[in-house]
Amino acid sequence: MDDRGWWDIGYNFLIGEDGNAYEGRGWNYVGAHAPGYNTQSIGICVIGDFSDFLPNSAALNTLNALIDCGVSLGKISDKYNVIGHRQARNTECPGKSFYEYVTNLPRWTSKPIPIHSNTNGISSSTV
Repeated sequence: MDDRGWWDIGYNFLIGEDGNAYEGRGWNYVGAHAPGYNTQSIGICVIGDFSDFLPNSAALNTLNALIDCGVSLGKISDKYNVIGHRQARNTECPGKSFYEYVTNLPRWTSKPIPIHSNTNGISSSTV
């Protein structure tokens, strides 16, 4: 964070396997998690290495609840799509196992469209 000159971490929220959600930039500030997508997404990081296994049920339940909360608050469009972090930048995140899980979600899209300008509303979530 300090090395990059950021005032906060890049993600809007983080979720621990303790089932707690931690606020990074929150709902009202543009994240720095996915260049080309930041202005139209909420970056949610589930903390851990999920290359060989999925996050536990506490983390997944909190992830779903956080997305539902964003929709009910009007911070995430009810027509949102979900993408894996690796679809937006060169990273292994969210790990092989978790990415396979994400690609089976009904809201997952295989072809996210990068948005380079700021427009109203948030249309997608990066997991």
